Amino acid sequence: MKEPSFADSLQVLLLQAADEGRGPVLFGESCKRVARETGPFMIGNSFPSVYLECPLAGEPFMDITVLYSDIDRGSRVDHQAAEGANGMLEWFARDCVSRESVCCGFELDVKNPALPAAAVHFQPRADTELVRPFCESVGEPERADLYLNLAARMPEGWPLSFFGMFRGRPGSPLRVCGYLSEDEKEACGQDTARIKCVFDTVGFSAYDEEMLDEVCGFMRETPGAVDFQFDVYPDGSIGDTFAIDAQFAIEQPGAVKESFESGGAHGLMRMMEEKGIADERWKLVPEAAFASALPVNRADGSVGKYAFVLMPQWAKVRWSKGVLQPAKMYFLANASFVDER
Repeated sequence: MKEPSFADSLQVLLLQAADEGRGPVLFGESCKRVARETGPFMIGNSFPSVYLECPLAGEPFMDITVLYSDIDRGSRVDHQAAEGANGMLEWFARDCVSRESVCCGFELDVKNPALPAAAVHFQPRADTELVRPFCESVGEPERADLYLNLAARMPEGWPLSFFGMFRGRPGSPLRVCGYLSEDEKEACGQDTARIKCVFDTVGFSAYDEEMLDEVCGFMRETPGAVDFQFDVYPDGSIGDTFAIDAQFAIEQPGAVKESFESGGAHGLMRMMEEKGIADERWKLVPEAAFASALPVNRADGSVGKYAFVLMPQWAKVRWSKGVLQPAKMYFLANASFVDER
């Protein structure tokens, strides 16, 4: 077998995700659009970090996020949805590729047949000096202060790490995100007053006691780490949406089924179903998990093992104006040589 391109590798993973009747139930018709539209985004020196998103209740669809950490100068995405964003790639290739854990990329909304301009994503982590030049590279310099001002106000244990924006939508919020420390996650899972204090400090007011109880409960039930998300509007105000990404902490594809049937993922998903933000489609998720390694002829004529991996990573729990919204599932899709030299 010839070494597959990144675009072809993604097609293999998409076919696996949708196989055995899962496609219509989990992803709807947009799975086909993802397969058709994402090829030009599969650039770089290594397979990008690719995340497939689908709802766990309501109308099924698939959205996709593609993140780069290793690209060369001159890299381009030849797709109309990326129009105006290639400057971001040039800046990143010049100034960021040597930075550990820093990445940038695109989020594609393919629910509708006509793709809107791709949202952009940037993860500076502690390298906040990169925030302003990134925003300038995508033509949204004013967004930098929104992130930096909030980052300076975040309480201990709640550091901001990354953000996303819809380019060319002046009134849209900046989605700011961070990773809770393990100690903070454990503390918030035991005490609603701690969560309330964080909300009040940040300026998030769209909550009540019931929401605090729910946030606390989901943090307590999450088997792995917790990410958090706020929206910041152009005037600096905090929006009325709050979300957490509840990580499954499943290390190997072979452990997915057990986790979803009787382990940590099972408890979390049952809680979502009981709260009415997921239906029974979540039970198809472990069947989509996949890992396979095949012998492949490298470009240099040698033979190596090429692995395809599809893993559920986390579920998003979101509140809008204090009310729980339908949950979403996120899969990590990866393809690479397992015997890289």
